[in-house]
Parts: sequence; C-alpha cells; structure tokens
Amino acid sequence: KSVVYQQPSSVAQKALALAAVVACPTGSIRTETNEPAMRSAVESFPLPIDAARLPNGYHLGYHCRHSFGATPYLVRTPDAIVMVDAPRFSGRLARQLDAIGGVDHMLLTHMDDVGDMNRWKERYPGMNRVMHAADVRTAAQWPYIDMTAVETQLDGDGPWALDGVAGVTIVGTPGHSRGSLSFLADAAVCGGGEGAVFTGDHFCFSGRLGRLDGMARYGWDVATQAESIAKLADLDFLWVLPGHGRRARFGSAAERAAAMRKAAREFAADPLGQRAPGYVAPETEAARQRAW
Repeated sequence: KSVVYQQPSSVAQKALALAAVVACPTGSIRTETNEPAMRSAVESFPLPIDAARLPNGYHLGYHCRHSFGATPYLVRTPDAIVMVDAPRFSGRLARQLDAIGGVDHMLLTHMDDVGDMNRWKERYPGMNRVMHAADVRTAAQWPYIDMTAVETQLDGDGPWALDGVAGVTIVGTPGHSRGSLSFLADAAVCGGGEGAVFTGDHFCFSGRLGRLDGMARYGWDVATQAESIAKLADLDFLWVLPGHGRRARFGSAAERAAAMRKAAREFAADPLGQRAPGYVAPETEAARQRAW
C-alpha cells in the first residue's frame, strides 16, 4: 500500500532510492531500465547511520520478509562485530561482512525479528546468538522459525552484559513480547560521542501518530511495555534505532529523560494514539533532527 510519489531528483536521492531497492523485503521497488549505479547501491551496505555522530553504527539493509521487514543493524565495537536482528540472507551482504571480519554476535530483540538467523549461523558457525528465553519458539510455533538452538538464552529481568564486549548492555524491556530486549551501545562503542539504544519493536518514533510510541496494536501487554519505556529514560543514549518505525535522536540527556517519561505516560494512557498529534512527514521530522 505504498507508492513512489516523486522520482529522485539528485545524485544523493538516487543513491538512497537504489539502496531502498536493495533493502526492500518484498522486492517491491524496481527500476524501469537497467541501472548502472545499482552495483554501487548493493555495495553500499552496511550503510553508515550517521558517519559523524555514530561512526561505528550501520544499517545492514536486506530487510527480511520473515522478520516483517524489520530493520537490521551492525555495530563495529573495539571488541567484536555485533549484528542486531537478522537481515535477509544474501551472499552479497555476507561478502561485505567477510571483508570486515564476519559477525561475532547476533543480538535478537524478540521472536518476531529472527528472520534468516539460522542461515546466518550456517555462514558464521562461531557466531553467538542472544535472545530472551521467554521468546524462544520451535519451528511448530508462530512465527514458525526454530529458535531452540540460540546459544545464549537469557532468563530474568536483566540487565546483562554481553560476554567479551565492553560498552554493550542488554536491557529487559518486556511488553511488545514477553521477552523483548533492547540493546544499549554506549558512546565509546558508537564512536562519535553519542550512545544508541536498539529497540526492536519495543519503541520508535511513529510517523503515523507523530509521537514516540510502542506500537500497541501489535503488542502483548501495554502496562508492562509502558513501564519498560520509562525504564529507558535514565540510560545513557541519544539515539533510538528501532526495528520498525522511524529513528529518533534527542538533543541532550535531559531532553531524552523528559521525552521518554512523557512517552511512557502517553502510551499507558492512550496506547492506540487516539489523541496523538497525527502524521508527520519524513522531511519534517528530518528537519527537526538536523536542528539538533
């Protein structure tokens, strides 16, 4: 239910449009003729999120339909290469990852976004997958992907450290699912002086509602999720990098704390966003981010 409403009009816009062709989980974005720049688009992934402010954080592209199109990420820490959620398996992407040393850890935010994780495990047999035991499912259970062989299955409320990787903290944020996790990468890990939290389907900026939101239409328990959103308020990050929805960046720690607490209250009181501001165009949100 999407449409191309304007063709790219600059070199930069064209590069992003071609990257979207590569990233699309259903192959729904296409070119009318063979595009010479497509090879460059394929090779652009992993794509830097913000080269100045998050130089070690990347968008992996290759969204997977088995993960409902969720955004996969990569973080190159001083200790290890860490994948967040599972992209669509691609030999092309694997070769790009081989060139930087492969993948040491795959952090899975929840059971919805595991996608092609087992194919990536075949490619990188030494890779350590991490998820919460409450979300582990067999191939006979929805979403019909076998998760029982995940190497690190966490139990309890956390937080947990990631073995051998300084600066990455695993935070229990149940609500979207019983075992939803968020992954906090501190400023030193991200490399640009600003930390980031990878939230999966737990929390994002909703362009549809025009607010920070937890996507209650798809969740398990609203009250639990609101508490989990509030839990993030005092952690040290400025970026929210979600699986679904738009990214968000706060201007300061004080702004983050106030915004997260407000978001938790609004989500608890109005989970479906019936009193939310309403649609915010991407270019409007982008301008606000640039202003910070």
